[in-house]
Amino acid sequence: MKQYFTKDTLTIKLSLIVGCILMENITPEELYKIIGKNVAKHRKTKNMSQLALSLEMGYKSVSVVSGCEVCYNNKHFNLEQLLKISQILDVKLCDLLSPEQTNK
Repeated sequence: MKQYFTKDTLTIKLSLIVGCILMENITPEELYKIIGKNVAKHRKTKNMSQLALSLEMGYKSVSVVSGCEVCYNNKHFNLEQLLKISQILDVKLCDLLSPEQTNK
C-alpha cells in the first residue's frame, strides 16, 4: 500500500532529510533575494571575493555571482550553482536557502 503524507508529516520528513523548513507565503522572487543575500554573507565570512567564487565555480567573470547576489534583472542561482557554492564555501545547502540566515 502506498503511503501518502499530510502537509504536516511531509514537512517533518523533509526537514529531517534536507534540514530545511517549509517556507509558506513566500514568492520565488523573495526566495531568490534571500539566497543571494545568504551567498554574499557566507562568501564574505570566508573572505572570498565574487571573482574568486566565480572562478572556483568555473566562470571566467564575476557577472554570474554579482548579478545573482543582488537579483539584478531577475538573475538567480540555479540548483547546480547552489550545490557548487555550498561545496566551495563549505556551508550546508539549507543555510543558503534559509530566511533566518539573512538576519544573522
